[in-house]
Amino acid sequence: MFFKTLDRFYQILKRTILGEVLCHGLVLDVGCGEGSFPRKKIVGLDVDRQRLKRCTYEFKVLGDASSLPFKDNSFDTTIEMGCLPYVKDWRITLREMLRVGRRVYLIEPIRRQGRLHWFSLLKLLDLGTPLVFILRTFVIIVKIKA
Repeated sequence: MFFKTLDRFYQILKRTILGEVLCHGLVLDVGCGEGSFPRKKIVGLDVDRQRLKRCTYEFKVLGDASSLPFKDNSFDTTIEMGCLPYVKDWRITLREMLRVGRRVYLIEPIRRQGRLHWFSLLKLLDLGTPLVFILRTFVIIVKIKA
């Protein structure tokens, strides 16, 4: 019980810090699930209707990450936090994120419990510049069109 509480606290702390560092202007959270960040004024997009119903964001859109229903450069910041392992082709999703966002951040944990990464560390670093390494999580500013 203690470790579950400690992990929950860790997740809240990590998401709060990352939200303060990255979430400026109009933000799109691709694959948001129930909401990755404590801030409410974020547009959350997810393919799962049930998770979207539980999402804490003020604005929610049911949609596919490989075909984002937004105009080019609609957002100041586009982020994803661990959703790329679940999409059919991460390159298409990343291209869409680059199309709709002026800044794109990939937020990926160093370790995944029982799950494979969609990237190798070298591939991730090839996509962009590491911005920060905080609480066992890489944040990459994407610099190239995938």
